[in-house]
Amino acid sequence: MYQAHQDAASFFGQNSRMATPLVIHALVKKRAELAGELLAAEKHRRDIKARLSQIDDSLAIFGYAGDTSSIKPRRKYATRMFKKGHLRRMVYDIRRGIPGLATNDAIAVEVVRRMKWDAEDAGVLFAVSLEVRDVRKTIGR
Repeated sequence: MYQAHQDAASFFGQNSRMATPLVIHALVKKRAELAGELLAAEKHRRDIKARLSQIDDSLAIFGYAGDTSSIKPRRKYATRMFKKGHLRRMVYDIRRGIPGLATNDAIAVEVVRRMKWDAEDAGVLFAVSLEVRDVRKTIGR
């Protein structure tokens, strides 16, 4: 650790003494954030293992005779909000029909309205806004 500090000091020169406390503070803060994420991930892992154990016990109760650890894991895929190309066409239609809508949020509100979804649900509006943002990046507007 000390050798790395000396190498950094020689690399950045004498002015690094002023920047060092700022850099150290930023790195300590980042490390604390990552450690917090790791704790949350470990807790999530423990919760999933507990749920797996409950499922294994339920399988045993219902007479499953095999080894549950030999059951092949499978990935859970996220469901898509829109069929392929549907949102892109809708964004084009909205921009043609209502040229005043310039922000992703305004277009997302119109998309939610056209899909007859709950416009009061902030989670839906946020998710659609992110999708609209991605579409607008790809179409260049």
